[in-house]
Amino acid sequence: MQDSQFKSDYPNIAALLPRNFIAAADTENKLRLAVLGDRTEYLDVLETLARKTPSQEMRKDPHRLTSKTGFQSFVSEMKAYLAVKHWVFAPNPADVQGTHGEPDYESRIGDLDVEVLTRTSWDQVDNVSVALQEKLNGTPYTAHVMLKDNFIKNPGTERGIAHNEQLVSDIVAESHNLDTSNLPSSISNDGLRIEFEDTGGDSPVVRWEDAERIPLDPMGSIVDQIETDATKQRGGRPILLVYDADVSFLEPKDMRQLLHGTRTGGQDREVSERVYQHRNVWGDYLRDSGYIPEAGKTTYLTQVETGDPNYEGDQCICRGDEGLFADRTFDRIAGVLFIDESDSGHYFPNFYSQKMDFQQLHRDVSRNLKSRSSKFEDLL
Repeated sequence: MQDSQFKSDYPNIAALLPRNFIAAADTENKLRLAVLGDRTEYLDVLETLARKTPSQEMRKDPHRLTSKTGFQSFVSEMKAYLAVKHWVFAPNPADVQGTHGEPDYESRIGDLDVEVLTRTSWDQVDNVSVALQEKLNGTPYTAHVMLKDNFIKNPGTERGIAHNEQLVSDIVAESHNLDTSNLPSSISNDGLRIEFEDTGGDSPVVRWEDAERIPLDPMGSIVDQIETDATKQRGGRPILLVYDADVSFLEPKDMRQLLHGTRTGGQDREVSERVYQHRNVWGDYLRDSGYIPEAGKTTYLTQVETGDPNYEGDQCICRGDEGLFADRTFDRIAGVLFIDESDSGHYFPNFYSQKMDFQQLHRDVSRNLKSRSSKFEDLL
């Protein structure tokens, strides 16, 4: 697509950019790739976001949008504005040009702030998805990606990370050179194998096989993000975190486990007192989520027998398995509104807080997600 056509067809997004955007942008910047690759579906979404949000007020420095991460963060801020508008409250931009250290949005109707977080890569692994989506979008093919034994699932050292990054870099380079009119059955190296299947365009472009083998937050980067952005909490005002996860490995169940804790089943398990003490306010939520036993006891001695062969018995969060929100540091964090890779919204409230009751906010957001659709595309 020519630059003149882009500016003519997408005036709202083009008005946010520096004049020399294409030349100055990172080679992996998604907007640059979309313009050069005529990805009109993605550009249409961006134009709608720019038109339906106070994007000019939110954009502080146009040159920040030339970087891959800077642009994606801005897209997440626009998405968060609409998500909060429809699922939570009518927001005002707070972090604008001339301010420093403010949360991204503040409520027009009460004391609640919003901070936006985004994740666009997972220790370089998700670059494989980006490359394959760029290559296979608009084709009938699905790529099945498998990690081989030589890929280090939990790289605890710089050397291990560098090893994985080289494997990813090599397979991404090979992906760029694929001819979609004559795809091979597979490509591989020592760490990854990608098999191609003609699905007629009815399946996702990329499927990760055995993705559950990837450890959750191996480098602690998600925890670091949440801890850093939680510092935007001002005085006694509660703050809601919106997390836009544009990666294939971070699923709602992962974020739930990270924030709330790990559930286990079996007999003779003792419920965490830090969870159980909130049963008077959050009892229904805790039981429905499998955080305390259905019977409401602090322990359960036998497996519950049912006719369902897949039933694993009562579950609970046990002592020592609590999540991040159990830390008193997060007492004024209302919860996390999580937008997964498929752009579906999920809400995880902070039931651990001993300073504030976020039960009504949880009810409101949950109701809006059901009544107004949890799919972000329906909000556009």
